[in-house]
Amino acid sequence: MGLMDSRVKQRLVVAGAAVAFLVVSACAQPDAPDPGETTVPGTSPATAEEPVTEAPTEDEDQDALPGEPSLFGPSEGADVAIVGVTYPDTIALLEDPGATESVVADLDPLTATLSATGNNWQLPDSTWFEVESDEGSGWLNARNVSQLGQTDDATSEIVESEGRYTAGSVEDLGEMVADYFAPAEPPARVVQSGPATRGDLHEVTFDVIGLGDDATMGYRLLVFGIEDNATVALRTVERTVMCARGVTDDGLCV
Repeated sequence: MGLMDSRVKQRLVVAGAAVAFLVVSACAQPDAPDPGETTVPGTSPATAEEPVTEAPTEDEDQDALPGEPSLFGPSEGADVAIVGVTYPDTIALLEDPGATESVVADLDPLTATLSATGNNWQLPDSTWFEVESDEGSGWLNARNVSQLGQTDDATSEIVESEGRYTAGSVEDLGEMVADYFAPAEPPARVVQSGPATRGDLHEVTFDVIGLGDDATMGYRLLVFGIEDNATVALRTVERTVMCARGVTDDGLCV
């Protein structure tokens, strides 16, 4: 009887130790993750990164425009001027070719300090050149942009052919000179592109656009007159050639 009691006690001690071990082991195990959780116990939840949006490249901007690049136009860095705009009107420098609602600046008709970027664009019914101006970069219709070439004195050409013009005002005198240089065919555009000034010499600027020549787009005519018995007589005509395709270092159209 004593021996059995001793064995029973030993078995109870062993069983108790086993139970205690199981309890301790269960306490040491981490809780099972909730099926709805996406994180691993003991780690920080992942943070979603914001997508990086890159600015569109120049090629992507052009891909969004209607039309296509034009092979015709001034090269990068070429000096160009506005032509064929009637004074006192201005011409709109546009943010995109043909986009009349997006105006960068309004430019004076005698603006001659523009630099071409070399980006030229063809729309279905017009060609556009991108230029840099003091007010920023933008697009101008090709019909109002030219590279100015050499300037010469054209007075004798008129006087020898027509005599010395006289008119009631320097504006009328300038128009007479412009009409002399404007061809009948094809019809040319003749516009007063600068203000008339009066003093010892009266002065006005006219543009003649459309000479029917691939190289020469037209002429810018600076007309000087002098008062003579209540009229204005022709004194001098300075003629600057407008080049359509480009200009050499000597000021000749190419």
